Amino acid sequence: MQLLRSLKNKIFLKGLSLWVVATFSYFLFIQKGLNVSPIAEDGLTSLLTIYMPVLVLAVFLLLYLTRKREAVNWIELYSVKKSSAKKEAWLTVVYLLVTQLILGLGFNMGLHFPGTDVYSTGSHSQADVWVWAITYTIIYTVLPLIWLRRRGFSLKKLFGSFKWIRDLWIIIAYWTIDFFGPILVGSADFFGGISTSQYAQGVPLGILVNSLGAGLPVVVMMHMIFIPRVAVLIDNKLTVILLGGLFYSIFSLFDQGTDYSTLSTGLTSFTYIVMTQTLVGMGKATFTVVTGNPFVHFITLHVISARVPFDTRMYIEIFRLK
Repeated sequence: MQLLRSLKNKIFLKGLSLWVVATFSYFLFIQKGLNVSPIAEDGLTSLLTIYMPVLVLAVFLLLYLTRKREAVNWIELYSVKKSSAKKEAWLTVVYLLVTQLILGLGFNMGLHFPGTDVYSTGSHSQADVWVWAITYTIIYTVLPLIWLRRRGFSLKKLFGSFKWIRDLWIIIAYWTIDFFGPILVGSADFFGGISTSQYAQGVPLGILVNSLGAGLPVVVMMHMIFIPRVAVLIDNKLTVILLGGLFYSIFSLFDQGTDYSTLSTGLTSFTYIVMTQTLVGMGKATFTVVTGNPFVHFITLHVISARVPFDTRMYIEIFRLK
């Protein structure tokens, strides 16, 4: 029903068209033999085995399982004024895009460390990690929170609205899928050659650093600012979720393995990111849309789940943990 209603929504159709064009373009570029960036290799396999399952499980299944829940009071919880919501949503998009281009093209910083670089042992220092984490914290967490507070937003009120017991089954089920999924399919190098002491230090350190550099910036920019304003304007969950996914794809433009040094690799990088990260972002957005809690995705589909098996070994090596 959600999908059928969404197909009558012009905004949904425009957003869907953007994703379809990017996806079609990616495969066209591959078919034409354009040079492929590291992240964009094996795009069809990734799309079918990783990203489409995210769409099915984290979006459509979760929407169905929570279909009888009451609507989130976005105006009250997030201090959104409907009269200015559209302007503020667009302002957020522009702010994100401009800062991403500056940080990515100028300083090789992306949402996840180490930016567009493909990490290898010894390639990055502890200073690199902290510069990235602090920069992203200031630009995407501290400054936006100051902006929110000036508009009457209250973290205390928001935290008081969370229904952790009600949402516990969502957290456990989806954390399990996102944590063990990368390990089971072999895309995360989490086991072997790491001592108990290194795990004990590396896991919490990685969570701390990734929270500062990636987790909290997404929580604030996407889930506290963008999604509530779009949700106030559009009375269609799937449309809000799709727009949230497209927003997240902007956040991911300079992920590890993207390459904008040539036109060919730039095109394959950009279209691959929109094709795949829109779906990941839709999964993240769904958790907030159905719970009203911007931290559920943080646990189930980001820093405390998949990023742990993905990044723990890297941080153990960079910080030389024994």
